[in-house]
Amino acid sequence: MSLLGVGTASAQGSAPTERAAPSTAVPIAPQVQAAPADVQTQVRRAVRGDDLEGKDGPMAKVGSDLATLYYQHEAEGAAGVQRLLGGTQRTRRARNARYHSPVSPDGQSVAINAVAVGEAADLRRDLRTLGLEGGATAGRVVSGRLPISALKNAAKLRSLRGLMPAYAQTHVGSVGSEADTSHRAYQGRSDLGADGSGQKVCVLSDSYNQNNSASTSASDDVQSGDLPGADNPEGNTTPVDVLDDSEPGDDEGRAMLQLVHDIAPRATLGFHTAFGGIANFASGIQELADAGCTVIVDDVKYFVEPFYQDGPVSNAVDDVVDSDGVAYFSSAGNSGQNSYEAPFRNSGEPGVISSSSVAHDFDSTATTDTRQEITVEAGGTLQVIFQWTDPSALVEGSTGANTDFDIALVSESDSVVAQSADDNISNGLPFEFFEYTNDDGSAKTLFLAIEQAAETGADTDRLKYIYIGSGPFTNSDVTINEYDTLGPTIFGHPMAEGAMAVAAAPFFDTEAFDGADPARLESFSSKGGIKIRFDENGVPLPSPEDREKPDVTGTDAVDNTFFGSDIGFKDPDPHPNFFGTSAAAPNVAAIAALIREVNPGFTPTEVYNQLESNAEDVTLRQNRDGGSEPVSAGRDPWSGHGFVQATAAALPVELARFDAVVEGETAVLTWTTASETNNAGFGIEHRRGDGAFETMAFRDGAGTTSASQTYRYRTPALAPGTHTFRLRQEDLDGSATYSDERTVERTLSDAYSVSPVSPNPVSDEATVSVAVQEAQDVRVGVFNVLGQRVARLHDGPVAANDPTTLTVGTDLQSGVYFLRIKGDSFSATRKFVRVR
Repeated sequence: MSLLGVGTASAQGSAPTERAAPSTAVPIAPQVQAAPADVQTQVRRAVRGDDLEGKDGPMAKVGSDLATLYYQHEAEGAAGVQRLLGGTQRTRRARNARYHSPVSPDGQSVAINAVAVGEAADLRRDLRTLGLEGGATAGRVVSGRLPISALKNAAKLRSLRGLMPAYAQTHVGSVGSEADTSHRAYQGRSDLGADGSGQKVCVLSDSYNQNNSASTSASDDVQSGDLPGADNPEGNTTPVDVLDDSEPGDDEGRAMLQLVHDIAPRATLGFHTAFGGIANFASGIQELADAGCTVIVDDVKYFVEPFYQDGPVSNAVDDVVDSDGVAYFSSAGNSGQNSYEAPFRNSGEPGVISSSSVAHDFDSTATTDTRQEITVEAGGTLQVIFQWTDPSALVEGSTGANTDFDIALVSESDSVVAQSADDNISNGLPFEFFEYTNDDGSAKTLFLAIEQAAETGADTDRLKYIYIGSGPFTNSDVTINEYDTLGPTIFGHPMAEGAMAVAAAPFFDTEAFDGADPARLESFSSKGGIKIRFDENGVPLPSPEDREKPDVTGTDAVDNTFFGSDIGFKDPDPHPNFFGTSAAAPNVAAIAALIREVNPGFTPTEVYNQLESNAEDVTLRQNRDGGSEPVSAGRDPWSGHGFVQATAAALPVELARFDAVVEGETAVLTWTTASETNNAGFGIEHRRGDGAFETMAFRDGAGTTSASQTYRYRTPALAPGTHTFRLRQEDLDGSATYSDERTVERTLSDAYSVSPVSPNPVSDEATVSVAVQEAQDVRVGVFNVLGQRVARLHDGPVAANDPTTLTVGTDLQSGVYFLRIKGDSFSATRKFVRVR
């Protein structure tokens, strides 16, 4: 199946199919090969021209998907359009996603994104004369719903640069969410009496109350107490403020609102669909801000949003954060590290779509390979979002792409089975997208090919595609067999400077439920690291900008009344579990509402800082085989600053209590103030053994307040032994006072502990720490690769639970060495490299 549409939107949540059977693919775009032969011929000529070689046909501006809809509608009417889409079903489910068709259920209209040559208002006026419904604008983009019968005339408009279908993809009460426990939000509400009062949390997603096949409706959820409204039994009677629920969908937005209501039950809620095109999404953000929303969260992403530049949605996010003081949260995405990226390498060989194009060389060595091998299992679906480092015409002020690339999926014999070959210079978008479903009864080995159209300017800096596969989650139906670079996949408005991008960790892999400390990240949670390369005018930045996404991690796999599937394990209740970053983001947004209630003067940046500074570091993520792999300590491109803690995050702090307790390898400090006057904050000071106090961290104070405030801080991992803590309270004028000291004993859980040599390699000197549970004699020697001892670091007693730190590396020549540590009851070896 060849699918050439663009403008796809993606909402990042659903039940992952590792815990549910894979679903049968239902197309969201017209199946071109299923159209009658004469329709296919008309489409090719309309897009590629009479010679079938270029991209200069009368409907080239609208592309093959919309041209197929037009000619099929002309030939067979609405029933013919529905046949190409597999009936009237508007949504299909795949691996972590729900894919939303832009075609109306009656087969008469299609949701579109249109790019203007000049002013978007001029294009909107022209499209409205052809029957456009809606007509939101953002930058140069016009979005709305256009009659299929008007597509040919739309292609003739002089005000139109390019037109594309607005494909949408959603990834995926009496029921309580496990997020309330995972994030310890219940404790925050109890300690503070905070419940979201005075805040309005608003959601942008697919729909609110459009899914007639859902097991509950919005009114059912109100009556059961899972949403606010007149019949809510808990007295939360302010109904959800629904600004726009005009797009059909699966009501993922209603599920998100349930999660917010569980954590912040007194907050007012609002909703606006993000479907119907990029401009409708961007307009919806501003409309929610105008309606008084203090916190906004979304789970939708359009595939045409630029990888390397802030697009219309990103700009709308930054506008409401900067101008309206809204705290904004977005799901990071569910694509893991499913991405290939490389500089364009001119192979000198012709392309498979056009012999006049030049193929990309996937092989970075002296060998040339213009095909990348991919396996798609029987019934599996592959989607590819392809972009490169050109500016995008979606952004007002940007000239658009100056390079034309095409992408195809081919057989062993180079027969094209799927392709995307828009005229990128004409439409101004450095973007191609295709979807392929293997309808055969067995797996297929296919090959991806990328080619640059002839005479389209200098070679671009970088190519990148993100792929989405269907299938059981632990055995994806798509395998990249070679040249897989495992690149970052967070792009679009979650990378906006003003937004917090939220990663996901399942509730059953968090400390509150199974003792997992830290929480373990979902394998599908998207990796950050794409850099912004262009400014708002499409001018290259002096150096690429790393936005350091995601920002924090929230809980997913949580209960709601209707959305998702019951996982049946690790969760004994019968309620559906809502997976994905779509579920994680509203949980963190709800915690932000608690913070704003307690700190009504906080700016969005202060809210974000509070969430980040109290997050617990995440150092593990699931892999596709169900195991775990490490994530680097500290802020990382998988979990951001870590797993959000609602108690510490939601509590601000006059010192009435100060406690310190050991938890695992760390210590947790909590303190409470009865009131505060001109309090700048608290320095947290630490002393190991009889050493000197050093500052570990600083917590901002609440200024002046008569309300009780509470703080919480978890230390980094502590070495075995005695540790003493105190608080240095600082006034706004710079003066400081000290609290009483609190001492804890960190004991070894094992018989001994030997740290790695650090740093390693050793350029000057390094250290190694040896600790034992019971006092004993310990010998530590340094040996070269011949087994010869070249240094003795220690030979004598080591006290119990009192680490001995030894200096390594002085007077050694460059080379590889081994530390051999031997006690009465243990032996250990540590390798290190000495460089000079």
